[in-house]
Amino acid sequence: MIIAIGSIALDTTRTPFKTVKDVLGGSATYFSLASSFFYKTGLVGVVGDDFPKEYHQILNDRLDLTGLKTEKGKTFRFDSSFSYDLSKRTTNKTELNVFEKFDPILPDNYKNAEYVYLGNIDPEQQLKVLNQINKPKLTVCDTIELWIKTKRDKLIEVMSRVDGVVLNDDEVRLLCKTSNLVNGAKMILNWGAKFVIIKKGEHGAIMFSPTTIFPSPGYPLEEVVDTTGAGDSFAGGFMGHLAHSEKINDKTIKEAVIYGNVMGSFAVEDFSINKLLTLTMDDINSRYKKYREMVTF
Repeated sequence: MIIAIGSIALDTTRTPFKTVKDVLGGSATYFSLASSFFYKTGLVGVVGDDFPKEYHQILNDRLDLTGLKTEKGKTFRFDSSFSYDLSKRTTNKTELNVFEKFDPILPDNYKNAEYVYLGNIDPEQQLKVLNQINKPKLTVCDTIELWIKTKRDKLIEVMSRVDGVVLNDDEVRLLCKTSNLVNGAKMILNWGAKFVIIKKGEHGAIMFSPTTIFPSPGYPLEEVVDTTGAGDSFAGGFMGHLAHSEKINDKTIKEAVIYGNVMGSFAVEDFSINKLLTLTMDDINSRYKKYREMVTF
């Protein structure tokens, strides 16, 4: 099983073209739905008693929810606005609500999970999860600017204990105090990670290991609707393929990066998680094949 620890949110997303309110979002939500196409996935998180039943049913139909708690109070809410080209996001309001006191205690059957994704929660919570896991095959973490600025030392400790780190380019520059992404990736590898993936939005991603640098372009799209959750969907496709492959080497990691790009490209084609709900594995493999054909020469 893959387990994902992170936020489940009700998002208000404002673009120059449309605004949607209280739609299903959150890092763990996007990751889990993307990874579930490839491998059984369990969700660890918390929602309030105002969490819509229809959203709970969507998650329950696709995921193992043993690790999902419902607490008295309001669900985490995130309100943001995008620029005209959807490349820049401004946070309007963040209401942590029940997520503020989220305590990631794993169910017993999750402690033997083979694959663990630590979404962008407090690094002290990430460490608490790692201390509960027995013998995972693969652990991967993500983070955000807040934790880089406020808990950098704890975050570095997390990165020293996981197999892989997934960050965007701005986060790498901030964390490693360098403008050069190659030097930043080398620094993170020196802390102990076996590989680093740097997400570059519409420009794709770059994978670094001690022996390999693998740049991969983003999948070209005619229309982008909402880039919320693209990075977490990338991570879900990435880990989902590795779990399905049951092999972790440079070849399968490269394949997984491409699957990550593919899942991210689907996620941005509609608001919220809508596109992930209409996909089939045939759709995913068809786009993967097209991607491979475009970058092979």
